[in-house]
Amino acid sequence: MEEVRLLWRIQELEFSIKKAKEETARYPQDKRDLEEELLKLDQRLKEAQRELEDLEKRRRRLEQELEDLRIKVKKSKIRLLEVKTNKEYEAVLNEIEWGQNAISSLEEEVLKILEEIDQKKVEFEHLKEETRIQRGKINELISHLENRQKELKQKVSQWQKEREELLKTVPQDLLELYKNLKQKRSFAIAKVKDEICQGCFLHIPPQLYNEILKDERIYTCPNCKRILYYEKESAS
Repeated sequence: MEEVRLLWRIQELEFSIKKAKEETARYPQDKRDLEEELLKLDQRLKEAQRELEDLEKRRRRLEQELEDLRIKVKKSKIRLLEVKTNKEYEAVLNEIEWGQNAISSLEEEVLKILEEIDQKKVEFEHLKEETRIQRGKINELISHLENRQKELKQKVSQWQKEREELLKTVPQDLLELYKNLKQKRSFAIAKVKDEICQGCFLHIPPQLYNEILKDERIYTCPNCKRILYYEKESAS
């Protein structure tokens, strides 16, 4: 019957409106989640940059210590020419030996840091490129979410208008039945296919199913009481 087809369309519209509103309700959190991902990307990049800067500071500090030691050893070698006793001579020699050992140790440490800095620079460049790509993807997702919300807003407005117009064409008693069933069963109309109610998935008696196929009046499922809707297959 035409009235049942109208109610089916009304139910479809209500499902679409409900689904759209649920998606709209999730939108703020979905957007926040993506924005947090952007922040995490930026924080990871800043942390990598800080590590590189800390290594550079350490390198400069060690190189300054190295320069100071070289100056100290140089001065000690000059003093070595000026000492007058064996005891003073031995003490200055020890200073020079200690200084040269410290210089050797610092040079090795500086070399290791330089190698680490080179490695970190390569990693940082890779991370920058990866961050650029990921940021682009996330911004694209955010843009998609925003456009989707605009699209949903327009569609919901159209669906609501269509629903309001259809409601005016349905007899009041049938509309009341529809509303009562929807309140009790969450949805009021169920398709029937191959003698099975698609609302409760229980069997429809053959005689009733044959009557439904005639499409002459309104039928309800003997099990779940929903209005049954048979949709004829379109000719291929």
